[in-house]
Amino acid sequence: MNRPRILIIDDEANIRFVLENALKHEGYSVESAANGAEALNRMAETPIDLLLLDLQMEPVDGLTVLHQARQRDPNLVVIILTAYGSVESAVEALRLGAFDYLFKPTTPQIIRERVAEGLAQRKKLLHQLSLLNQLEVLRQSLATLDNDLSPAPPPPGQRFIHAGPLVIDQHHRQATLNDHLLELTTTEFDLLVCLVKASPQPVSARQLVACGMGHTSSDVEAKELVKWHIHHLRRKIEPQPAKPRYIKTVRHQGYLWINQ
Repeated sequence: MNRPRILIIDDEANIRFVLENALKHEGYSVESAANGAEALNRMAETPIDLLLLDLQMEPVDGLTVLHQARQRDPNLVVIILTAYGSVESAVEALRLGAFDYLFKPTTPQIIRERVAEGLAQRKKLLHQLSLLNQLEVLRQSLATLDNDLSPAPPPPGQRFIHAGPLVIDQHHRQATLNDHLLELTTTEFDLLVCLVKASPQPVSARQLVACGMGHTSSDVEAKELVKWHIHHLRRKIEPQPAKPRYIKTVRHQGYLWINQ
């Protein structure tokens, strides 16, 4: 099994040295970067499981690194470690998906504990996503087997859903956006239908799991499961996935389809 890969990003060489030694002794694969720009280049070359990230860096600060890193991997574990934190920066870091926010100085033991907990959470989530992918393959296989038994197409008024430039064919389970066919998985298609049918009302993560995946879950589990699928759905639909125009996040409510 591959060792978890950790990237330490801090402009203080002595801190990088201490953290590298503390974590290498735990059996992790540890690398370091002296600034945000170097870190982003490193992440573009090598998959990373966890970041230990300082905030006060130039020319690319920690929050910028956090935002771009989470865009690349929504399941990446990020632990902020800073000596110049504030309530505002802490709130923003947690809003962007940081796993924890620690103030310098802190002990290597605390770092090791939080790193272990963060990696355990990532392992559990990736396992859940792997199981969902397996279920997705099974669902697609069953759908293929059922093609010969498919009922007659519904009337056009019930078959097609129009939402701005989006057209959904519920019979053939296809969707086009601006006349371009979207290559969607079964779950992505079902989630998209749920969002469009509910518009202009937002749909909570639990409702999306029930509607698009056919099972119930807790709020925490639903948010993690849906977040992954929404991330991939946006990459297929949005002109700029980092600035979505069709699938909006509504704070404390869920997701909302916007007809453009």
